[in-house]
Amino acid sequence: MTFPLKEQTVIRKLWTEHDILIFTSNGVVKRNGELVMGKGIAKVVRDFYPESAKVFGTLVREHGNKPYLVRVRKREGVPFYLMSFPTKHHFREKSDLNLIRESKERALRILKGRRDGLVKAGITRILCPLWGTENGKLSLEEVEKELLDFKERAEALGFEVAFFDRNGPVELDIEEGFEPSL
Repeated sequence: MTFPLKEQTVIRKLWTEHDILIFTSNGVVKRNGELVMGKGIAKVVRDFYPESAKVFGTLVREHGNKPYLVRVRKREGVPFYLMSFPTKHHFREKSDLNLIRESKERALRILKGRRDGLVKAGITRILCPLWGTENGKLSLEEVEKELLDFKERAEALGFEVAFFDRNGPVELDIEEGFEPSL
């Protein structure tokens, strides 16, 4: 399932309103060194920034299937970032909830480690897809706790988190009594 043109337009509009775009990824690197980015938000990213497949492919090949934060260009003098977020080991598989948890923890460590530099540069907003719920074949109920945990912990670091799916913004609210992971 790929994002049709209408959804690509929605995502690109949302994307320009945020400073860090997270896209779901996998661990498969093609012979030419490019990360497989053939469907969903990864395809939108690849189509918008063709060099992203090579950049993230090199990182995955050299360091493994984990999140990476990369500055791709400046927009009106402000750096713009992409963050890969592995939900699958192989693009043909269903998303793996344990990999999502590992990716969430690594992504939070990256954000914490780079927080001061990012905030100093005015990078405080994150646009985040609903991990594994489209091509990954997981339900929102399966990943909602991880998404909300990410949101709460990223916001505690000083970042604003907005969720989206193929139709546009998605509101996920932290329920009373929700306990983030420590």
